[in-house]
Amino acid sequence: MNKRIKQTLDRLFIQNYQIIKDSSIDLLFEELLNENPKAFNINLGIISNLFDNEEIVNFKMAKKNKELVSAYKSVIKMDIDEKEISKGFILDIKKSLSEIKQKVSSEKKGFKNQIIFLEYDFAPFSYFCGFGEGDYPLLKKPEYFKYNHHEELYNGIGKIDYSSIWSKFIHFNDVLEELEIWDDIVETDFYKNIENSYRLKTNLILHDAFDNIGLEAFQGIDIKKPLSIYGNEHDCEAINIYAFE
Repeated sequence: MNKRIKQTLDRLFIQNYQIIKDSSIDLLFEELLNENPKAFNINLGIISNLFDNEEIVNFKMAKKNKELVSAYKSVIKMDIDEKEISKGFILDIKKSLSEIKQKVSSEKKGFKNQIIFLEYDFAPFSYFCGFGEGDYPLLKKPEYFKYNHHEELYNGIGKIDYSSIWSKFIHFNDVLEELEIWDDIVETDFYKNIENSYRLKTNLILHDAFDNIGLEAFQGIDIKKPLSIYGNEHDCEAINIYAFE
């Protein structure tokens, strides 16, 4: 099962990263400058180009901004120390599991833990959300699926710090916001390839971290095998990270 999970994460990462790894800032703006779509203007009550001339000028200026160019080069280089990041993840996971053990021990809800979501929102931290037994899928891409939400053991407990891998991506977003173009850029396919690359690389490192931890780290938590671990942004599709069989 874990071989298939890792293969899926590798495949999805490569699909996204291949598109951006040799790119320039010009390609990021190409969708905006060359494919300015038609859209309904609520204020004017007419269909016009989504971006007006002033916004187009702002885009052209932004792509020459030295700080943005530097941030973009840095973010797509993805120069990270995976072994050190994995060590940090392992420490965070073990600390989080200690908190979970205390919670489930004190509450004694009487059902087994078979699924865990590592869920993050705006900040670069994921939190553990654990639920009961079910037939949980092996996904080929991020998807929504039904899970046993009625048997909630814990929700939003512990913490895994992603900032060690996301720092350059966070800085890139900060520059886009300073230039007041983040809202426009974030909807482009090219931006989504960058974002997905970081999400998937994070999940790959998490996969290795859980593989190093082993099932014994969950002693004190009443689990049902296979214990499926997924990653997702809050209220968004999830993808398999690991499974303890």
